[in-house]
Amino acid sequence: MILPHKLATTTDLLTSRAGLLLPIQLMESIQLAACIDKHLPQPKSNRGFSASTYVQTFMLMQQNGHFHLDDVRLLNDDKALLSVLSLTQFPCATALGNWLRRLSKQPEIKKTLQSVNKHLLSIALHQCKEVTLDIDASEIISSKADAKWTYNNHQGYMPMVGHIAQTDQVVACDFREGNCSPASQNLDFIKHCEAGLPKGVRVKALRIDAAGYQTKIIQYCDTHKIEYAIRAKMSPTIKALITQLKDDQWEPLLDEHGEPTHQQSFRTTHCIGDYEHAFTLVIQRQAKRGQMCFDLEGNQCDELVDKSYIYRAIATNQDNKTDNEVVNWYNQRGEASENRIKELKSDFGGGTLPCSDFNANGLYFSISTLSYNLFALMRQFLPEELSSKRAITLRWRVYAIAAKVVKTGRQLIIKLREDHRVLLLKLLDLMRRVKPPPI
Repeated sequence: MILPHKLATTTDLLTSRAGLLLPIQLMESIQLAACIDKHLPQPKSNRGFSASTYVQTFMLMQQNGHFHLDDVRLLNDDKALLSVLSLTQFPCATALGNWLRRLSKQPEIKKTLQSVNKHLLSIALHQCKEVTLDIDASEIISSKADAKWTYNNHQGYMPMVGHIAQTDQVVACDFREGNCSPASQNLDFIKHCEAGLPKGVRVKALRIDAAGYQTKIIQYCDTHKIEYAIRAKMSPTIKALITQLKDDQWEPLLDEHGEPTHQQSFRTTHCIGDYEHAFTLVIQRQAKRGQMCFDLEGNQCDELVDKSYIYRAIATNQDNKTDNEVVNWYNQRGEASENRIKELKSDFGGGTLPCSDFNANGLYFSISTLSYNLFALMRQFLPEELSSKRAITLRWRVYAIAAKVVKTGRQLIIKLREDHRVLLLKLLDLMRRVKPPPI
């Protein structure tokens, strides 16, 4: 059967990306281009693209779900979008790659991008003066020629990422070789995260896995009055204590809603290394269930497994909190950090590295964090029905709106279906209301 239709051509400017006006309007409202051009080096001739054009091109590609340099042709082919932005073209793939390699060689590039990121953070944090910091290393599997083997026996990279729990935004990142230990230079990275916060904002609390169970980190937190919850490594002392505990010494653990869990806890005090100041140690145990195969020797540094139970422990200086509060608060880092890193990698291209140069890929990863932070900022101002959605959902519900662009005299008109027009008008008005901080 042949369907009753006829194909024809049109000279009208059509786009399937009218909803990209949303992040574009937010970038305009917060004066992101001016901030980028203030901190990043500019072209040496008046024929080159500005730094803000390069960065915002990457960010638009990532917002739209395109993570390869060649994908920029999809934006350049969209003449309707170009006309709305008053552009003749975006930088081509070759120009984008050359810019990444050229700029990544500058020693101060990390510091300058940190200043741009502060611009985004200062809007999101509003009057917030104290934040919770979650840091975690994340593996990026890659077959690049310079990729090193990770501890998971994969070729790739091991970037460290610091998140602000209050806004779900990345405060700092450190792109590292794959063979770099997750425990290396963690204190320096914590200080790097503190330096990345806007003026007047401090780290009040820290959550980190067993890679952060270090004497110097615990001592630093005590000295700077930072509350912490750190997954403890199972030292011989802790293992010996566990073997001596009786069943009646364990207390039931409740979840954040006060409901019973399948875990129990025991509280004690402990010291680490040559640091004599004791901290609270909350030991958890959970009965083994099912037919899973466990390591009976307890080779994982952060857990101990015997015939009946799996044991883990959390080191903390929050002595005023109950075991339930300590464990539930620590577990929140799974949502505040681990899941947010997954979004950064899968939704904004952080896990898709476009270059064969390590430093260029590090710069691209940093731009991915800027794009992710812009999206996290945008979610703060969206209506409730959209504010908790991932980028994947917003792409098909908002970004992928079809429209026709019409020029009449000096006026540019974007024609949409009525329900799309009402939605986009409402969302754009919300983005226009966002006030930029001083540049």
